[in-house]
Amino acid sequence: MSDGDNQLPNALVAAGTKVFVVRSASLIKRGLALAGSLLPGAAATHHSLGLALYKKGDVDGAIAEYREAIRLKPDYAEAHKSLGAALKRRADQAEHAQRFVSRFNQLAGLRQGRSAAAYRILGVAPVNKDDRDGAIAEYRTTTRLRPDDADAHWELGSLLWDSGDLHGAIAEFRRSMRLQPDFGEGHYVLGTALEENADADGAIEEFRAAIPLMPNDPLPHYHLGIALCGKGELGGAIEEFRTAIRLDPDYTQAHFRLAVALEMKGDRLAALDEIQIAREQSPNDPSIAETHEQISRKTGGHG
Repeated sequence: MSDGDNQLPNALVAAGTKVFVVRSASLIKRGLALAGSLLPGAAATHHSLGLALYKKGDVDGAIAEYREAIRLKPDYAEAHKSLGAALKRRADQAEHAQRFVSRFNQLAGLRQGRSAAAYRILGVAPVNKDDRDGAIAEYRTTTRLRPDDADAHWELGSLLWDSGDLHGAIAEFRRSMRLQPDFGEGHYVLGTALEENADADGAIEEFRAAIPLMPNDPLPHYHLGIALCGKGELGGAIEEFRTAIRLDPDYTQAHFRLAVALEMKGDRLAALDEIQIAREQSPNDPSIAETHEQISRKTGGHG
């Protein structure tokens, strides 16, 4: 079929998708069926329908269309990526539902497994580990077919972290960041993953890379402060906690961590000021209350 012959079915795909997003599922299905008959085996047709179904919230329908696109064209990187995203979304929906069901069971006095009514209320199925694993597999295929796809590496890293593979997640985050070095939130998230992996030096490097790219966000300063404090660099940690507080005066944990760092440095009166602020902001936090009591005793009962 020549390029000119392709114009009609391709136009039908585009028009059908637009109509479906705006209004009618039946119209797009008829339009895409006609396109498919004019352009047999077109994986793009099924992928386009999947995108439209996904946008309308029909995740199961989108998954079926993406899988058909991949069956017709196994090396269709964009379809693998779309399928990975859809499987992840279905797994996320199921996990949100599971939290609701647990609360439903608690309120209703039901045992685990006696929760079909709650799932019917939400209109979703229980958590299926295969969806999470399937999403990982699809993103792996995407990154193999398109190794320069920064988003695919990032999503794969997020899924691996959620599944407990921290080392795999860090490797994918690093691949993603090599492709998008100006992604400030990426440096921050990679820093928190390295922090969890007990790589303080790596975490510090990433938090410092994030700060100029996230100039108004207290989080990289806060986590940099924690990492510096863990290495005994109290002066630097105090400076970072203070910057986090300047950016967000209601950041209770920053006040708390600053109090701890000041107390470790021996500046107990300043530490007392900060822990009092933290306690006023979060009066029911037992850790803050205990630290407040300890610092108060060391300052001779002030506060």
